[in-house]
Amino acid sequence: MQNAKRNIALLVAAILSAPAMAGELGVLKPIIQDNDAVMRARPDGKGQAFVLEQVKQGKLYEALQHEAHQGFTRTMLALDSLAMQVAGEPQGQTSWLMLALEDGGFARCGFWLQEGGKQRWLNECMVDLVVDQDSIADGSFEEIYAHEIGHVFLRRLLPNLPQGYSRTPHHSFSVTDQQTALDEGFATHFQAIARRFTHNQRLLAQDAGVEYKPYTPLWLSNLDRAYRIEGVRQNWFVHQQIAPSGAEDGIARRELSTMFDRALLKNPAQMLASEGFDATVFYRYTAAGEGGAALVKRYEALFRALKALNAQKLNTDTPLVPALAQTLSGLSKADGDRFVQVLMDTSYGALASPQLAARAEALGLPGRVGDGEAFVPALKAVRKEMAEQTAAAQARPAMLAEHIGPALWLLHPTLKALGGFQNDAPLAINLNTAEREHLMALPGIDAARADRLLSARKQKGAFVSVSDFLASAQLDARDAQAIEQMAAAMQAAGAYPRD
Repeated sequence: MQNAKRNIALLVAAILSAPAMAGELGVLKPIIQDNDAVMRARPDGKGQAFVLEQVKQGKLYEALQHEAHQGFTRTMLALDSLAMQVAGEPQGQTSWLMLALEDGGFARCGFWLQEGGKQRWLNECMVDLVVDQDSIADGSFEEIYAHEIGHVFLRRLLPNLPQGYSRTPHHSFSVTDQQTALDEGFATHFQAIARRFTHNQRLLAQDAGVEYKPYTPLWLSNLDRAYRIEGVRQNWFVHQQIAPSGAEDGIARRELSTMFDRALLKNPAQMLASEGFDATVFYRYTAAGEGGAALVKRYEALFRALKALNAQKLNTDTPLVPALAQTLSGLSKADGDRFVQVLMDTSYGALASPQLAARAEALGLPGRVGDGEAFVPALKAVRKEMAEQTAAAQARPAMLAEHIGPALWLLHPTLKALGGFQNDAPLAINLNTAEREHLMALPGIDAARADRLLSARKQKGAFVSVSDFLASAQLDARDAQAIEQMAAAMQAAGAYPRD
């Protein structure tokens, strides 16, 4: 353990003393046969993996190497070197980028490398991403690569992260499950970090709103990308979404809504199942200060905590971000206190205290209409209470997990996630994160009963079991049995792999 800590300290010191230092960016491309990428069975028998060859020349390769040495990508490669070291991986590994043939970006681990007519297995991680000269020139490569290699960091440091139960397609503004939210939120925050420290003039112009393309911002993926930056910066995702009116599926309108009520908060379970919320926490924790080597240094404690969290027994009910706060506090009181401070500030204290959540909403109502007579006197008192609760949470980080409640998942027998709009996965509903539209999809629950259930959950706290929910719902025996069958179907179906 002491040798590992010393090696990490030496690596960080080297980065600090030599700002140009970063890991190597190895570039790969698929072997193509009959217009398809060649795949080969993995040695462990768990599916297929790409057969790739290394790219070592060409204009695109040269542009990528320029980014690796001069762009923000250099910092991300240094962070990958740090992640490898903290994870205890063999030294000298390369940060690999596969030039994908299809849209999308993915973090993958394990591939066949073809050299001199022979193939050898490399059990190493890579980013699978579509790249061209335009995406490098406008900074989108720099930003999206930062997101995808963020997933690689988690694969190195937290390989035991459980899969979640939500089937909802993830977006910055979606509520899914804690496992998806941590995975995607951690990766997403690097997009905001890239914008914070980029030197790409076109990306800076886009960030300032002076470079834009009409109509493209209306498309869902572009909305999502914009919210990954501005929503994170402005802490939008802590607030409840407003479902826009329309004839479309009510659940889809709710889950794809990009409107937030700044006077209402999500409950703790919803916050921690929101990748946008998690991204905001990680961004606020790491973004303050200088970039480059100083930024790498700020990630050292966080990486250590992720590695230590991996050694714990994690399951689908583990409160992941609060558990990370507790782990970080155990490794470094100063770093843990700062992380807890960020969690408290970002959640308006709701993770630790339902009373603080109620006070925040009570401030939000007069605040949004500029009623100073109601807002100002209450502000001093709530800040005092926040300081007291934050100190209590820093002394005992476990209290951040006490109001989340268990994940109570139901698998709907007929409905599809988002009405089948983006995938054909069945609709999965967590009773402690469900909104009005989700509850109304359950047997025997109309709008009035859904509202009563939401009110009971807000006033009394999270449901502790499906039976507790059914007692509050007061359904007849047939409808109650149908919901119990949905719970059993969810357990039988298991978690949802998002690889």
